[in-house]
Amino acid sequence: MGAYRVVELLGQGGMGVVYRGEHPDTGEAVALKTVRVASGAVLASIRREIHALRRLNHPGVVRIVDEGIWEGLPWYAMELLHGQTLRGFLDARAPLPMALTLLRRLCAPLAYLHGNGLVHRDLKPENVFVRPDGAPVLVDLGIAAQSGGAREVLQVGGSTVGSEAYMAPEQIRGDFVDARADLYALGCILYEAVTGQPPFVASRSAGSVLHQHLRRAPRPPSQVVEGLPPELDALVLRLLAKRPQERLGYAEDVAAALAALGAEAGEPGSTPRPSPYLYRPDFSGRGKPLERLGQALEEASRGRGGCAFLGGESGVGKTRLAMELATEATHRRLAVVTGECVPLPLPLHPFRPLLLTVADRCREHGAPETERLLGPRAQVLAAYEPALARLPGQDAQPAPPPLPPPEARARVLSSLRDTLLAFARVQPLLLVLDDLQWADELSLSFLQELAPEHLRTHGVLVVGTYRMDEAGGALRRIVQAPGAVSLELERLDAASIREMVSGMLALREAPGAFLDALVTHASGNPFFIAEYLRAAIGEGLLSRTTAGEWRLAVPGARAGAVVLPLPRSIAELIERRLAELGEDGRALVQLAAVLGREFDGELLSGAAALGDEALWEALEELRLRQVLEEAGGGRLRFVHDKLREVAYGRIPDERRRALHHRAAEAVERRYTAELPRHAASLAHHWAQAGVHGRASRFFALAGDQARAAYANAEALSFYEAALREAASSRNAAASHQDAEPPALDTVYESLGDVRALTGRQAEAREAYAQALARLAQEERVRRASLHRRVGKSWETHHQHEEALRAYAAAETVLGPDTGSLPEDVWQEWFQIQNERITTYYWQARVREMTELVERVRPIVESRGEPLQRARFFQSLVQMGFRSERYRASASTVAHGRAFMRASQHSGVESEMSMARFVLATALLLHGELDESEALMGTALAEAERVGNVTLQSRCLSYLTMSSRLRCQVEQTRHRAERVLAVAAAARMEDYLGLAHANLAWVARREGRPDVAEHLAWQALRSWQPLTLVYPFQWMAHWPLAAVRLEQHRLPEALEHVRATLEPRQQQLPDALLAALDGLETWTSPDTEALRARLTHAMGTATSLGFI
Repeated sequence: MGAYRVVELLGQGGMGVVYRGEHPDTGEAVALKTVRVASGAVLASIRREIHALRRLNHPGVVRIVDEGIWEGLPWYAMELLHGQTLRGFLDARAPLPMALTLLRRLCAPLAYLHGNGLVHRDLKPENVFVRPDGAPVLVDLGIAAQSGGAREVLQVGGSTVGSEAYMAPEQIRGDFVDARADLYALGCILYEAVTGQPPFVASRSAGSVLHQHLRRAPRPPSQVVEGLPPELDALVLRLLAKRPQERLGYAEDVAAALAALGAEAGEPGSTPRPSPYLYRPDFSGRGKPLERLGQALEEASRGRGGCAFLGGESGVGKTRLAMELATEATHRRLAVVTGECVPLPLPLHPFRPLLLTVADRCREHGAPETERLLGPRAQVLAAYEPALARLPGQDAQPAPPPLPPPEARARVLSSLRDTLLAFARVQPLLLVLDDLQWADELSLSFLQELAPEHLRTHGVLVVGTYRMDEAGGALRRIVQAPGAVSLELERLDAASIREMVSGMLALREAPGAFLDALVTHASGNPFFIAEYLRAAIGEGLLSRTTAGEWRLAVPGARAGAVVLPLPRSIAELIERRLAELGEDGRALVQLAAVLGREFDGELLSGAAALGDEALWEALEELRLRQVLEEAGGGRLRFVHDKLREVAYGRIPDERRRALHHRAAEAVERRYTAELPRHAASLAHHWAQAGVHGRASRFFALAGDQARAAYANAEALSFYEAALREAASSRNAAASHQDAEPPALDTVYESLGDVRALTGRQAEAREAYAQALARLAQEERVRRASLHRRVGKSWETHHQHEEALRAYAAAETVLGPDTGSLPEDVWQEWFQIQNERITTYYWQARVREMTELVERVRPIVESRGEPLQRARFFQSLVQMGFRSERYRASASTVAHGRAFMRASQHSGVESEMSMARFVLATALLLHGELDESEALMGTALAEAERVGNVTLQSRCLSYLTMSSRLRCQVEQTRHRAERVLAVAAAARMEDYLGLAHANLAWVARREGRPDVAEHLAWQALRSWQPLTLVYPFQWMAHWPLAAVRLEQHRLPEALEHVRATLEPRQQQLPDALLAALDGLETWTSPDTEALRARLTHAMGTATSLGFI
């Protein structure tokens, strides 16, 4: 193993295996320990931790002499100690003075370890070796954890490691641990040294050891052993306090207390003095917002979820409050998942931890749970979290059928929503999303569409944090949405600052004069306070004496009027801290700032111009200075994003360009096989490096990737950036490192498509015009396609004449000869005609539509492919609906059946689903309710299977209409309520109106006229903004007419009846038209006659299910 020969096995456990080793040249005996690694991604993290331990240089800490990789596993070599462990001394019941002396001497290496930002986490007698001269040595640092940090990080539910008899309560709960967890363990050892047994022993009456650590007060040692001094009782009980804040804060203070009890010091030597350190700030000053969030948490635990948002400036404590809530949720047995947003994110990045948690649960519980949580959604969501595609059985699942982009995007969002809610059905869930000001557009769309009614019936509480000064319009609308809890965190007041500083210094009360000055300068920002204290310690202005007291070395300290000499802004404090780094550390932090807030540790190593040893040293310096920290999975991150912002801002322009160049090259080397996934990062780095051609190519690729993931806002941004970089490339001097920009006609075309998709039609036409200007005349199919898309953009805004002119231009480009057109030209020609038919349909130009259909029919019949024939027959059905005023004839139904047959021949799944829906609708409008319902139910099941929420809304809406026409009140209510949920997710106002209208009919049938009136008007308001008149408004007008008749408001009832006769509305059944004969032109003042006519009409309408 490395340079060592393995001699024998010494032991093994969950963390790895320990061997006895020997150096073949020097004969040095060592203990060789391998560390099991769950995946290759964390290998670098383990090696960084080993290096941190190797740097420790204290006679009381076992020395690590070498490290490396052996058969894929990290290993390290420790000095092989001789003698016995502390366990032997305790079992032999060493005299009390000897035991106290030994534990006093143990405090020195423990203080040194803590001063280096490490916590042992498994301090017990077996892990303390005692040399022959009586000097204790800490061993088995394999689970040592790094501590400290100025910014809170959203991590909860950490692994519980350690030994039960010596484990602190916070460690048992999986909470954040710091040096005080080791001091608790030291208290347990002290208790055992004094009494002969640990403070807690399992018994039937007292419960388990872990339960007693959490809940039971220890019995004072003096009640176990007579004659112990009260000072020893006080020391032990304080170390065993349940709350870390109530314990002594520093091992040096424990040593001082033991010295006062007669413990002797160790042999004088040149042991290093421990560095002073700060504790993570106590949670203070946030009682009211935490109480409000606690109420929401309680509701979620009862199955009534919601959304809450925490806003505030950077460093004000948003993440800390979210952490506190997450800890509380864990104690209440809620599942907790945390995600964070980062600049330049991939789509749905903050929800990847949720999807990974879902994947973990699926792997743990097998196929039934996978089907419940994911079903067919796994293949949809795997594009955003690849781990889902690797679940057992997923390789046999078919890919999601293609859908038009709006429907495909809606499928992604509904799949994520359904997975979230399915996850919470077993256990209520707190989902925390940090830094929403950086959220990608698809993530914001998901939050926007996460309807309150979904969360209110499920135990899901979504909590988001964001910087208020960086929140965009979309985020502000989410935060201000009805039903959401919106909290703004103010700066801390003076009392809260005092509490915070006292906690960080582990004092019951901090120095008053110093605190007064700090309160004045800090302006209530917790991050500034933490940075100021750190700077004061680093500059030697604040230090601990050998007596364990904090001493101020600032002007005015003695007089009580402290003048703080350090900078008074966060940026200046950070600049000062970064300037104190060594040369390699400063270079590495600049490169890290270029890579981003969080990054792959191997990427940093690959881009750094440092040798291995210098790299490890620089990384360790950045850890000790609390600039970088481990982020899990082999990744590193800045302790606070302000550190990165300031570090990046201090890089000179020329060096910044060089670092971005180096970063881009490192990304290309590391991710050669998956460059498209990293296209956005590469584009950013090449652009900042001034390599514009390569930047343009990667921005275009990033746009394609975003478009494929339905992240439309990001796609627009990337395509526009690709065009800017291409322009810069043309204006810049040629470089051998650069590349040609992408084909700009393609970029403009893609840009136009996404602009059209997002409703920016005028800008889409501008992009199409730019693409046309760059296309050769010979490329007639692409040119025709662009003209057709220009027409489609006009049609979207119902500017039909402009659309028809564009379609004519498209056909002119193709040429008039349809008989001998090549296949690609013919395909485009057919699409143009299909768009024309649709335009005539919306214009209600039945004659022109009929003429065009007859023109196209023989060509489609002679050479049309099944898919083209299917769409042709769909056009015929549309024509029938319009010309027959939505009372479908037998001919229209026959066209629907032909559409169905052609779609089946095409083999295109989405086309078959649409054909089922269209035929079912034709049958409904023809009066064949039984066949319509059966076919519509099949179409609905298929839409649900593939996640097509648009088609789900349509199918459910017409099934609801069918139930109403059958006068099935409960069925109508049930289906209409389902429509409300699905149509809201699909943003389909016409079907939301339909649902409200049918619920109005239900309320009217149940004798609730006020509710019926309210819902019917709500339906009419939903239809009013639509650009085209919705043809089924009778569904709201008839309940309103009935209510008005019962209220004896005859003129208003008459107006509602007349509205159902409007020519753009569905033609009513003949029996109802006969009952309404004459009412459309009624002018008689005879009130009773009008009442009689209306009453007769209402009776007919009621029998037909209209009322």
